[in-house]
Amino acid sequence: MTLQTIEKLALKLNGAIKEYKPTWDGTLFRTGEGGNMFILIRHDDEKQIMNFKHDPFINIHLRENYADITAAYHMNKKHWNTLYYKHSKIDVKFLEQLIKESYEIVLDGLSKKEQLLYR
Repeated sequence: MTLQTIEKLALKLNGAIKEYKPTWDGTLFRTGEGGNMFILIRHDDEKQIMNFKHDPFINIHLRENYADITAAYHMNKKHWNTLYYKHSKIDVKFLEQLIKESYEIVLDGLSKKEQLLYR
């Protein structure tokens, strides 16, 4: 799994915007201009990670069943997970599902008017 694969999948989503944050040494993806973040990718060579948002109940299941998924690194551990993607065994279809679900959760938190822009 590569950084390019993650970026490609994230940018397929309607209105997704990529933004580099030098202070975080990472790239984040937002739901539209000024929207909320649904993915954060850190560029640390040792910890090639992708943080993604998910339902707290499902987060427990993901962490228990996938060795590459843990509680979020430097984020709210109830709502966010970290995927160590460098050597991950997770297939691209499942990765695409995780990214889309993170996007949908963040989108659901927007106003109805904003949601209509991206659905």
